[in-house]
Amino acid sequence: MTVLKLSETAENILRDVWMAEEEGKRLKVDSVETEALEELKREGLLTVDGGIIKLTDKGRKKAEKIVRLHRLAERLLSDILGFKDVEEHACKFEHLIDDEAEEAICTLLGHPQVCPHGRKIPQGHCCIEKETEVEKVIYRLSELSPGDEAEVKYTVADDRETRMLISAGIIPGVGLKVIRVYPAFVIQIENTQFALDKKLADAIYVVRRG
Repeated sequence: MTVLKLSETAENILRDVWMAEEEGKRLKVDSVETEALEELKREGLLTVDGGIIKLTDKGRKKAEKIVRLHRLAERLLSDILGFKDVEEHACKFEHLIDDEAEEAICTLLGHPQVCPHGRKIPQGHCCIEKETEVEKVIYRLSELSPGDEAEVKYTVADDRETRMLISAGIIPGVGLKVIRVYPAFVIQIENTQFALDKKLADAIYVVRRG
């Protein structure tokens, strides 16, 4: 099945329309970027009627998924990582979560029903099935040991650190191997090794391989 890939701006519009409707409001066309709006119209995800943006059935399903990822990200950042202000980070994080990580995060969190702000989290397949077999699947890179292999799922870093990680190719989906953990954290990606300090190793979240 082909996965529909939208720009982050387009995904944000879908999320905002869904959340506005949740509050009994409507999003006006002059409040969003025209290019992203046209992208969503081309994909059949929304329509515009009298200056008001309306979700199609297809768009509502996609928007609900984005809202679910956003609110799961808020719970993860708040409950597990101890973030106080989760909104800004969740807005970035939600775009990085794939289906596998989504279900793992939801199960790890015990299938939460509401976000830290008390708003309902749309259910996913794992909630309906009450999956419990996954206890902890996501680790900080700093928790791994020499010889461990893993796949990067996401990072939680500031803009400068994020640029450093991207320039080193440490992005979601990349496989790596831990070479050593002291005095610096050294990882290998393909044929290149990188040394990371503890803060950067803490900022990288991975799923073990093997």
